Amino acid sequence: MKTEDIRIVNMQQWIKIIFISCILAQIFLIFCDYIFNYENIFEDKSIRRIWNIARENSLPTWFASMQAQALGITVFMIAIVQSRYISWLKLSIWILIGMFFLWIGIDDMAEIHEKLGGALERMVTKNDTEWDGAIGLLLKNPSFAWHTFIAPLFALFGILIAIFLWTAFWQLNLTRYLVLGFGCWIIAQGIDFTEGLDKIDDFYIYIKETLDLERKYGVSHTFKVVEEELEMLGTTLLWVGFLHYLANIANGIQLKLVKESE
Repeated sequence: MKTEDIRIVNMQQWIKIIFISCILAQIFLIFCDYIFNYENIFEDKSIRRIWNIARENSLPTWFASMQAQALGITVFMIAIVQSRYISWLKLSIWILIGMFFLWIGIDDMAEIHEKLGGALERMVTKNDTEWDGAIGLLLKNPSFAWHTFIAPLFALFGILIAIFLWTAFWQLNLTRYLVLGFGCWIIAQGIDFTEGLDKIDDFYIYIKETLDLERKYGVSHTFKVVEEELEMLGTTLLWVGFLHYLANIANGIQLKLVKESE
């Protein structure tokens, strides 16, 4: 390979570009959400929903989904780079982590956890059966159905991923990205849990009257925007952390593209 054919990629520079781009994109989405949904520039709901951060199947949801899937692909790249130097078990775990983040992206766009949670709750309570034990305890959940059946699995996977990654990230001084990223996700899910409570409307009305706002929608929508933006920010921080990890383990690696096997 000739020297002039070598292309050097400055990973640190690209990581900064990605981080700044993601933050600016999130600020832009907040601005558009405010213009289209608070100011009511367009009366047509279909136009407003395109920019509505609080609704699924919107541009903000697409952005969040793409971020999560880019994070998953980054983890796959880490697995590929390390494949020669780690055990089969560790390689499998890295691949599973990548699949988890890919699933988060797909789930975010398709609302799978909300639909599946509701379906499972209807199946369990179909015959008015009185459940004891763990299922009975879970069914006492006062919020959305997905918090009953799906959230515990997500939480378990998140804890296992954090435990597995802690040592690797600690050695490279990258644990802050895990703490901040997963921390944003946890706070966001806490807000989502409160949004499903039966008396949450009373709280929204109280905030509306206290702040002398015109509509309760301004309060409920703002809480949803904060939740979704925290999820996006958490994904951004995790992605940046994994990109830094990739930059460290792939430092100096050369990739040769050929038309066919030599």
